[in-house]
Amino acid sequence: MTTAYCMVFCTCPDATTAENIARQLTESRLVACTNIVPHLTSIYFWEKKVTEGDEVLLLMKTRQEKLVDLEKAIVKIHPYKFPEFIAFPIIYGNKQYLEWIDEVVMQE
Repeated sequence: MTTAYCMVFCTCPDATTAENIARQLTESRLVACTNIVPHLTSIYFWEKKVTEGDEVLLLMKTRQEKLVDLEKAIVKIHPYKFPEFIAFPIIYGNKQYLEWIDEVVMQE
């Protein structure tokens, strides 16, 4: 099954960075909405060792057609060397909410 809608995950080092990225992506209409989830603890392998750090998660709603441009924008403005950019299909959602995503991100 293919879907037109996606949820994109991206972690940020702090709330200020997350808010700035979310605002820029929303203003550019690459996403319809971003939820900012604070106070995550991430454990990951980096530079030959296990590392632990506090992060903030962005949950972005958009359309599949916007993914390439969204990724490019995040890579350009994100402070990480290679930011997390993981997209999941939205397999079902409230019809009016999905139509609202269309109105926001598909408007020229």
